[in-house]
Amino acid sequence: MNPSIAPKTDQAGASQNQSESSSGPRTKPLQTAGFRDYRAPREHGEAFVEPALDQAFPMLEANCRLLSGQTLFQRVRHHARRQLIEDAMRYTSVYRTPEWLAGESIDDLLERPIIMAGHQPALFHPGVWFKNFALSHVAQQTGALAINLVIDNDVASGSSIRVPRWDSSALQASSVTVPFDDAGGGVPYEQTTIRNREVFERFDEQVQKVISPLVDQPCVDRLWHHARAAFERCGVAGCALAQARHGLEGELGWQTLELPLGVVCRTTAFAEFVLSILSELPRFHLCYNGAAVQYRKDHGIRSTAHPVPNLEEQDGWFEAPLWIYGNQSPLRRAVWVRLLDDHLVISDRVEREIEIDIRFPKLAAEKLSSMISPEFKLRPRALLTTMYARLILSDLFMHGIGGAKYDQLGDRIIQSFFMVEPPRFMVMSATVKLPFSSTGDDPARIGQLKRQLRDTRFQPERFAEVVELDGELMERKKFLLEHQPPRGERMQWHREIAEINRSLSECLAQQRRLLMVELENARRHASSEAVLSSREHPFCLFNLDNLQDTFSRLLGGAASTGQQS
Repeated sequence: MNPSIAPKTDQAGASQNQSESSSGPRTKPLQTAGFRDYRAPREHGEAFVEPALDQAFPMLEANCRLLSGQTLFQRVRHHARRQLIEDAMRYTSVYRTPEWLAGESIDDLLERPIIMAGHQPALFHPGVWFKNFALSHVAQQTGALAINLVIDNDVASGSSIRVPRWDSSALQASSVTVPFDDAGGGVPYEQTTIRNREVFERFDEQVQKVISPLVDQPCVDRLWHHARAAFERCGVAGCALAQARHGLEGELGWQTLELPLGVVCRTTAFAEFVLSILSELPRFHLCYNGAAVQYRKDHGIRSTAHPVPNLEEQDGWFEAPLWIYGNQSPLRRAVWVRLLDDHLVISDRVEREIEIDIRFPKLAAEKLSSMISPEFKLRPRALLTTMYARLILSDLFMHGIGGAKYDQLGDRIIQSFFMVEPPRFMVMSATVKLPFSSTGDDPARIGQLKRQLRDTRFQPERFAEVVELDGELMERKKFLLEHQPPRGERMQWHREIAEINRSLSECLAQQRRLLMVELENARRHASSEAVLSSREHPFCLFNLDNLQDTFSRLLGGAASTGQQS
């Protein structure tokens, strides 16, 4: 195992290399609070920010003290952060100039704390983009260096977006699919090469054609100006989308660097961190699976696939929280590890396999790093990604709602495996909806109309005030309902009531037609409202000035209140 990172343990698994904080050595087990159930805001113009923005600097300071006291990670943190800054500066400078860092050397930047966030290189909704806006803002307020991690090892869901379309003749909204390529997804973002140049080139035009009746000057045109330039550089959809968004952020004055996770994974520091886990993978299994089981128990989740599946063991092979794939076979496969004396065999148990001598940890990390290639891409799963980002790369990590929910598992694993206190993270999201005028229809109206339609057949007497009905039949039904026969003797009674209902219902044909028309209109309006009021529409559909103003207002509201603003 790697003594520079993983804690030494005796047979009982107790840590012999406890980290020390500014308050002295820890002498008792860490206490873990219950899992939080974070929820995104539902209404337009609301934000969830926890803790409040005015607590970002104290949290950053506390995390810096905590991490500097954890001698377990100090050496690898220094090398990893230097490489991170060098790579992020180099990568970002390819397509935009980080002028706010002009005149500062890498050594100067290493003196700054690092605030980090991350997301897949997709056309996500404004609530996610709000996090990028906040990342830049908090970094400027605290003097930190802001770096956004492009999670390009996640599987792309497709190469299109859903765009709301307004039919003015029917006064109804629906969604249509607008593609930016022909690829169907199913492989990691870093593998999604653009197949249809013509579709890609016309994407902004097609989106504007659909959305223009609803949104004045959507920002897709400015975004796609950057996307075309990025395509010429890389030809990969994930790269093009991420660089386009980040280029647009540069126009807006957001001060962040950016780096794909795939670049981070090629470093020796990352290899050293991974080997510290793989060399003690059976114990890591206990920590990882135990946290997942407890999460399911606390949340009443029956599915063993949520929030993450347990790591498995098969015939002496231990599943690791990693993926392997390559350019020629981009389908992600799970990583399996077998420990043979002082060697680790790392394999997907199909076509890729390497062996690492771990007797000399530094040499082992260098060898593993050198073996990462276009055909042997070793990438972390989600929990390991943020674990590395929070413990090694950054001093404060900003999560969205989903990441915050799951990274509470990361806290448990960090505590139980590395035996150190995890740094705290911020959580933020927002809800920004497209501008439209509500029809004012009450969703409960649909249920009311359906009940009224049913009443025309089974309780037609309820319409006596609007339609002339046979009074004798209504009185007979009332008498029958007030004089129900005993159970087992109601067959004739049921038949007579059914016949009365049928006779009365025949007089309500016109009423039924009117109700059906009203129900259809209500359903159409409800469908339109559901489309237009969704918080999931891609940010490129929105007017950029309106988004900027909304983000600024939301940050102002979250400055000292936290939670919903």
